[in-house]
Amino acid sequence: MPRLYLKRVVIVGGAVLLTCLLVVVREYHRRTRPSYRGVPDVDPKLWKLLLHDETTQVCLFVCLFVCLIHMGGLFLLFSVHQLPTPRPAHRVHVKQLPPLSINIGWSLERVEEAFFSYLENKDVRCDKDVRVGNWHDGGWNVCLSPPYDLKQPCVVFSFGIGYDWQFDDSVTGNYGCQVMAFDPSMKEQEVPHNTMIQFRRIGLAATNGIGKKGWKLKTLRQHFQDEGFLEVPIDYLKIDIEYMEWESLRQALTDGSLKLVKQLGFEIHTPEMFHSLKAANETLLRDPMKEKLDFVHMFETLRQIEIMGFRKFNYRKNPFGLYTSVYTKKERSYCYELHYINTDFLQDNNTLIHYSDSKLFHR
Repeated sequence: MPRLYLKRVVIVGGAVLLTCLLVVVREYHRRTRPSYRGVPDVDPKLWKLLLHDETTQVCLFVCLFVCLIHMGGLFLLFSVHQLPTPRPAHRVHVKQLPPLSINIGWSLERVEEAFFSYLENKDVRCDKDVRVGNWHDGGWNVCLSPPYDLKQPCVVFSFGIGYDWQFDDSVTGNYGCQVMAFDPSMKEQEVPHNTMIQFRRIGLAATNGIGKKGWKLKTLRQHFQDEGFLEVPIDYLKIDIEYMEWESLRQALTDGSLKLVKQLGFEIHTPEMFHSLKAANETLLRDPMKEKLDFVHMFETLRQIEIMGFRKFNYRKNPFGLYTSVYTKKERSYCYELHYINTDFLQDNNTLIHYSDSKLFHR
């Protein structure tokens, strides 16, 4: 828009100056050309002598023309000065407010309310927030505002495929990124049709070894090391591993393997998932104190992620995980997608800091 506005200013200003020039030339020509109309039998030489000094008239019109040029220049200068300063494309907005907190001394109802409010809080507005893959399940939000935009060579680690390659195919097809994909639950080692995806039938966990289901598991740090990306920036890390995210993320926080991850998208599951998935006649016994502690521990893990420098730019409440809380009677979901950027990679020229909340962060 600023370029279009500037073009219009130049066109209009040029037209005004050209019109003024034509008027000056015409007036000069009219005044300096001898006219005998109404004055019969006058010698042209005599008429020229009787006319005002021609040199004076020329100087007059030259001065007038110079003044018009100066006025036009000032007009253009003023117009350009009034143009809005173009902002960097696809800016990242960061909200700087005191962190939210949850106290173990609160009632279970208050803790639950605070936890879900925290999940739906955004601290970052990414001007170019794009859903990559399916709009619903199978897709993930990616911030494409600089410096997080996916440019070759870029690398994505994707944990938890479930035979759904929409996100991985979109990342490689649209942005040309290399994808390292992992899922120990897939019955056969499916070979992706996309040659830019490397698949491993290995899972993500807090320790290295063989899990209860006989799956081969590794920590995030071990995965990075084995694939040759231990000290290399990771453009996007996606984790969707059905409740195992908590212990895996805690270990990643402990060993520092998240420090070079530029964007982090993961799906969290609350213990309510186990209640909801049980049949009506197999209802699990509830322990209010344990459930309160679960909320506090989950909150503390997410806060540690923020302390490491990550800030949430989007979330998605999974509609397939909806339930009615037995404590607050509100509709909740035991499953949320959370999307973060690592603010350690932010740059001053495309970042705007906000010291108050606004509708900007609630879109």
